Amino acid sequence: MNTSRLIRYEANKRSAAMAAVFCIFFGFLGLHRFYLNQKRSATVMLILSLVGAGLPVTIIWSIIDLFRVGDMVDAYNNDLADKIEQHYYTSR
Repeated sequence: MNTSRLIRYEANKRSAAMAAVFCIFFGFLGLHRFYLNQKRSATVMLILSLVGAGLPVTIIWSIIDLFRVGDMVDAYNNDLADKIEQHYYTSR
């Protein structure tokens, strides 16, 4: 990875610590999933949280996600690196 691609990656990668903080404090709203660009599941979590009966479901979901957040961040960062590489090769 050359310097410009590395700079782009570093500027856009996600932190596991930050995702965990979002998950702990705002996980029931799906904020950690929005942070990791998982918009569909994040929207489902948000809607379920706003509907009172769905709140227990999202709380349990966010607790499960807390154990998975490291893998979720790794997947996001790996996808980001792949997209940067693909962009580099298609723009040449």
